[in-house]
Amino acid sequence: MIVATTALIVVIVALFGVLSVWNMGRMFDETAKRSEEVTTTALRRRAETSVRTLVPMSRTAIQQNDWITLRDFIPAIGKEDPELAFVYVADKDGQVMAHTQKEKLEKKVADPSWEAIKGAKETVVKTKIRIEGNDVLLVGRPIMSAESQERLGMVAVAYSLRFLEQQLVELKRAKEAQFLATWRNTTMLGLVFIIIGALVAVFQGMRIARPIKLLAVRAAQIAAGNLETRVEVSSGDEIGLLGEKFNFMADQLVLLLRQTAEKATMEKELEVARTIQETLVPPTDVIDKQYIKLAGYFQPATQCGGDWWTVHELQAGKLLVVIGDVTGHGVPSAMITAAAKAACDSVRAFTNEDVTVTYLLEIMNRAIFEAAKRKFVMTCFASVIDPQAKTITFANAGHNFPYLYRKDDAGKGQFGALMTRGNRLGDLQESKYQAKEMTLQPDDVLVWYTDGIVECENDAGEEYGEKRFRAAIRRAEGRPPAEMRDEVVSAASAFFGQKPRKDDITMVFARIYGG
Repeated sequence: MIVATTALIVVIVALFGVLSVWNMGRMFDETAKRSEEVTTTALRRRAETSVRTLVPMSRTAIQQNDWITLRDFIPAIGKEDPELAFVYVADKDGQVMAHTQKEKLEKKVADPSWEAIKGAKETVVKTKIRIEGNDVLLVGRPIMSAESQERLGMVAVAYSLRFLEQQLVELKRAKEAQFLATWRNTTMLGLVFIIIGALVAVFQGMRIARPIKLLAVRAAQIAAGNLETRVEVSSGDEIGLLGEKFNFMADQLVLLLRQTAEKATMEKELEVARTIQETLVPPTDVIDKQYIKLAGYFQPATQCGGDWWTVHELQAGKLLVVIGDVTGHGVPSAMITAAAKAACDSVRAFTNEDVTVTYLLEIMNRAIFEAAKRKFVMTCFASVIDPQAKTITFANAGHNFPYLYRKDDAGKGQFGALMTRGNRLGDLQESKYQAKEMTLQPDDVLVWYTDGIVECENDAGEEYGEKRFRAAIRRAEGRPPAEMRDEVVSAASAFFGQKPRKDDITMVFARIYGG
């Protein structure tokens, strides 16, 4: 701050000095110019007056060839006027007939004055001409005959500019002396201002640095773990405002640390909940039976999801496949899936693994209704595959119809659906469900899924949709279930890009063998 303040004062004082010198120089220049104009004008008028006086006398002397009077008169003029450089009268050929300097009589004019005036028909004024090493103001006028207007000669009067040059030199010296005095005064004034400015800057710096240093100490204390430390605000200026902001920041930091701790605890609990939920669905390993192979995929939108699926072997080699989707996702939905899983396991145990799809959905409906109180409902599709009868029996509680992909006699694959309807689980306490049966053929492909796969969007806001989903299944239909799953998931992921999923995604792929 001290350096900046000093530099600013130096710049200001220097600018002040430069402006003062410039104004002073301009004033001296204007004075010199006016003095030169006034002096030149006065000399020209005196010269013109002398010329007008000499012309009639010179005309008479030339016409009468009487030069005695003129030769006595002209030198007397030079003695009376010290500023007069010379006066001469010459005939039309430039022969000097009278001159202030007698040694130049009866000679040709040898200086540049004759060249300047010899051809003039009127008065000629040369404000500055160099003659014999001196600058003079020259006024010349022709001597004309009164009768014939014939040129008889010339009269020339020259005034020395030496006195004017001396005046200008004195003005220049005065200007330079004034310049030095101005710079000296400016320097002295600048030193005074610099000393005063430095003292003010030191005082202000100490005044500002003290609370800032205190802020730094308090910041170090917070960094060391003392989150209760605060600064005292004793002013309403920027430093006081900074102190208020510091205290606010400290309060927010304490709040943030508490929220972070709570969030960490919650995330840990959610991670535990997710780990528990992952135990509710089968692993990604292929389920390999003699007559069927299955491979599942489960991806919640958040740490805990509302999708769920399960597979169990029943009596007589039958296979139970159940898939469900609770409204929403997150911890509450995950709790409902846990209730659904518990209800499903209880029914299997109670019926000694001889459960029907309708009975299973009715018991699960009652359990979810009691657990969720209609705040959450669940779509669910239950199916039992019988290898001996080569059939699949199924019932639906408001869920998406699973696909049945089968090749016709020409070897072309066609999509069908396991279509049946029913109320969602948890909607009505006394809901009943209808079972349907369909015959299965070797090489049939079954795909159970939740609506997340078709409703999730890409970065452009476009849904994946059933058309793309079926196209991905068709491309992978000749592969084993695990490879089919992986290819469909890869195609969907490429479509979604980096956009977060807005819903859980669950899919189960199965292929029927001859068995």
